[in-house]
Amino acid sequence: MLAILLFHLGRTVFPFVEEPPAFAVNRPGYMTVFLGEGFPEIGYRHFINGSRVSDVIQMAFTDDAGNLPVYKGIDSCLRSGEALRIVSTDAKVYELERFFVPAGQRMSLGIALHPDTMKVSDWQALPGIGPRLAARIVQDRQKNGDFGEIMAVQRVSGIGPATVKRLRKFF
Repeated sequence: MLAILLFHLGRTVFPFVEEPPAFAVNRPGYMTVFLGEGFPEIGYRHFINGSRVSDVIQMAFTDDAGNLPVYKGIDSCLRSGEALRIVSTDAKVYELERFFVPAGQRMSLGIALHPDTMKVSDWQALPGIGPRLAARIVQDRQKNGDFGEIMAVQRVSGIGPATVKRLRKFF
């Protein structure tokens, strides 16, 4: 009886659809990368840490492995939270765009943030960081160089040890 009740309750929370509900599973030794426009299947994918852009392109285009266009900068390693997009600028010319997924999405997926890759909008996604403080953080990084780690953000006026302690779980 209990099994039948749980089954019916589960169907109301997760009504039958073709695909199960999405959730993030972070696996040690793997990174999460978003494959966007231009890829056969758009969405988040897990790759082994240290994977290069060229590896990801070859895995994504397995059917056309011999006919792949040449891209510049594809031998560099990817980082978790990055996104790739392939844009056709001409019939035979392609441009590969690399960027970081917004901080809010990275936090929902459990992907660690890095203070040197964040924009003002990314800082604002963090609890307790408003638009003025976010702008000061980015201005400080542009003026004085990268932070390297979250502890170094304390050099910005308005951020002390308590704020860093509160934000540390996202980095």
